[in-house]
Amino acid sequence: MMSSHYSFFRKAYEYMVTRIENSLQNLDMTVMERCLNQLYQGRLDKRVTVCGAGRSLQSVLLLGNELENVYGVRVNQVSNANLRPLKAGDFFIVNSHSGSRKVLKHAKFACSRGLNVIFITGNENLLDEFENVILIKDHLDCNKEFAPLGTEFEQASAVLCSCMGFAYNQTDKLKTFNEGYYNAITGLTKNLKLLEEQEEFLLKFVDLIEEYLDIENNNVVYFKGVGINEIISRVIAIRYGHLHKNNLKDLRVVYEGHWRSRKTDDLAIFLSGSGETDQTIKYARQAGDIGMKLFTITSFKESSLASMNTFYKNSYGNLIIEGRPEMISYFNKSLRNVDIKFFPQFELNTYVTLDSLLALIAKRNDITEEDMKKTHRDRELE
Repeated sequence: MMSSHYSFFRKAYEYMVTRIENSLQNLDMTVMERCLNQLYQGRLDKRVTVCGAGRSLQSVLLLGNELENVYGVRVNQVSNANLRPLKAGDFFIVNSHSGSRKVLKHAKFACSRGLNVIFITGNENLLDEFENVILIKDHLDCNKEFAPLGTEFEQASAVLCSCMGFAYNQTDKLKTFNEGYYNAITGLTKNLKLLEEQEEFLLKFVDLIEEYLDIENNNVVYFKGVGINEIISRVIAIRYGHLHKNNLKDLRVVYEGHWRSRKTDDLAIFLSGSGETDQTIKYARQAGDIGMKLFTITSFKESSLASMNTFYKNSYGNLIIEGRPEMISYFNKSLRNVDIKFFPQFELNTYVTLDSLLALIAKRNDITEEDMKKTHRDRELE
């Protein structure tokens, strides 16, 4: 019999998938086709720069990852200190729900320099300001219990950017984009069915996070992955870093870096689609050897990463998440040499799964959206 905790998790997961589906069904496909065609036409001599903040930046980096690793297109971030002066004719891709403040300033500057600006946003006021605005808009009411602090736009734009990368070099780009979208939704649904058989490990993950949520626990939590899984690790670290309630609850999450500062009884959560990425396995061994607690997430229970459960007594479980078609590390093999056309289904499934678990953790610990807002960094530093 399904527990009430799993039932809530499932409802949160289904809510998020519905929001993604609804958002992408309402896209202006004429604009999408124009953007895809322009991007591909500039593949030989045009640079691509991406811009965004927080989780929105990580979503557009999923597109950047595919352009670089599948097609060899170099992609820079605005924050890159090596970024050369913007050049007319290059591409500037922005992802921002509000489409305001710093990212809007950057987009206007790029436009003034003659760059091709592609603006992915939920702000319809930008339709009159830029030629290529991909508007993500659905008509459903937000559910603060299932998605505290909002995550709907970021998840929808993550799927959208993944589908853009999937369709990049195809002859019929719209058809391939829609195939990617269909596969993404189908994959998310299939993954939930697999998770129904893993309620024990889902709740183990929740219990483990709650142990570190206790205000008296001064140890920290690391989310670790490499390559495209590093992008998802950063997204999840941002989300889980908001788990806070006054002087009662506070999850101390390491957003990125600081791995050398790890210590006994810290928690490390490792993400790897194949479970065979050498660098991730090395990190897991480093963690286990000093007595950190481990939890692993991969697509293959027989993988080297999943087998850490048998090596370390402080390993608390492995969650199997659908999405990677073969047990091969794509990080250590050029995606241009992979026979199966790459689509980041494991990463999208992991994103929605861990976000749904966050909703459950927040509910179990009476952490509201208002509590989570208090952890935002000062606007003056944005």
